[in-house]
Amino acid sequence: MSGAATAQPEPATDRLDDQRSGAHAAYRVINLAPGTIATYPHINTAGQVAFTMVNGGRTTAFFHDGGSTTDIGSLGGGIAYANDLNEAGQVAGTAVDRYGIEHAFLWSAGRGMLGILAQPAGVRSHGWAINNRGVVTGSFGEPVRPFRWSLAGGLEELGISPAYPQPASGRVLNDAGLIAGVTTIDDEFTRVFAWTRASGVVDIDTLGSVESTAVAVGAGGEVAGNRLASWDDGGDRPFLWTRATGMQDLGIGRGATAWVNAMTPGLHIAGGIGYPDGRQRAMSWTRRGGMRELGTLGGRTSVARDVNARGQVVGFAEDRSGVMRAFAWHAATGMQDLNRLLRKAPPTLVLEQALSINDSGDIVASSNAGLVLLRQDRRRGGGHTVGPVLAPRTVEVGATLRASVSFVDGDRTGTRSVDWSWGDGSGGAARRIDERGGVGSASATHAYAVPGEYTVTATVVDRHGRRTVVNQPVEVTGP
Repeated sequence: MSGAATAQPEPATDRLDDQRSGAHAAYRVINLAPGTIATYPHINTAGQVAFTMVNGGRTTAFFHDGGSTTDIGSLGGGIAYANDLNEAGQVAGTAVDRYGIEHAFLWSAGRGMLGILAQPAGVRSHGWAINNRGVVTGSFGEPVRPFRWSLAGGLEELGISPAYPQPASGRVLNDAGLIAGVTTIDDEFTRVFAWTRASGVVDIDTLGSVESTAVAVGAGGEVAGNRLASWDDGGDRPFLWTRATGMQDLGIGRGATAWVNAMTPGLHIAGGIGYPDGRQRAMSWTRRGGMRELGTLGGRTSVARDVNARGQVVGFAEDRSGVMRAFAWHAATGMQDLNRLLRKAPPTLVLEQALSINDSGDIVASSNAGLVLLRQDRRRGGGHTVGPVLAPRTVEVGATLRASVSFVDGDRTGTRSVDWSWGDGSGGAARRIDERGGVGSASATHAYAVPGEYTVTATVVDRHGRRTVVNQPVEVTGP
């Protein structure tokens, strides 16, 4: 995550400005996990979230069921990546076994983690996407080959041809069973393919790109992605492929390059446009409206990360001071800073990027306190929300380091405790918690005896026993 901790929003627990009616509600913040994002999070209509974080040197995949967050484990190696999530709450991804080998997996709350390819020891596989029927696609073997897998049907190799050699991998798919992926030709060119059981593997790059990759598949079998027309073309260009039209270049607007980051099943595309001077602009594309720039929050750059069926686009944009802020955009409201649409949020919390949005309008975002879920506020009581650990990034051995954390109790019942851990084996409960009207803070001090890299952790426990963890790395230098 980017370091936006120095940019403090206005000190108020209710930041909701007067807003135009229509697209965006107020949001309540739910802490998901601290650390650095390892894979883009996915959220389904029910508000369940699958995501991967790196924290304290560990790479961990998580599942949030709407109320609590669970570490989904691994296949014995302690490392897992959650790469996709469907409406049934099933997660597809890649996990490491006890021998250090990566394997594709399917996870659900009822079954736990299942390594989905029964291959000989040492054969690697990767799970990239899952549809709402529980079908997973990815790659396996050496050289790498694409697969389709389901619990009922097992493994189905997609097949290769002289025109479409190995290595190849399935990357995205729809509920009708169309899989799109990428293959490498002559160790130089990458080309997009589409597969169905009826057609087999088909080269869909009818524009003859030197590089192309699939990003999303529409409900009708359309494929959206990015292509490089030639090695000296200057940058990516977005495309949309259909069986009727073949691959269509969607253009680059007024920029020098453009790209797709997401597409809805109904073919609303979100991404970005790049300019020769380094500026970027969030982009939306529809068949009816074509390509549209979405503006910024006053700065030079913005990029759209996701879009939902209601036409809400989310991403990040620079404000007038050049600080990265999470945004939500809709045709009815334009671009809005999500930091200004929060209720009951700690004054130190900064939303940096909006990464994923579901059709209900709930948003997953990165912040200076870790990954968070923005749930539309129905003005009901809720759990507490914790801001970042605020502490110097570096400190000398023996010097006093002061750390603080702020929080808001949504149900205003008060906080039970704040526990500190300094990463060197020491820690303890905060001696004093200052809390008034549901807004609280706690601070502590510590001196390190040995140089090194440490993690300062604050665990905030509310009256119902719910625990929220936030942390920050600290480098301790010699005198």
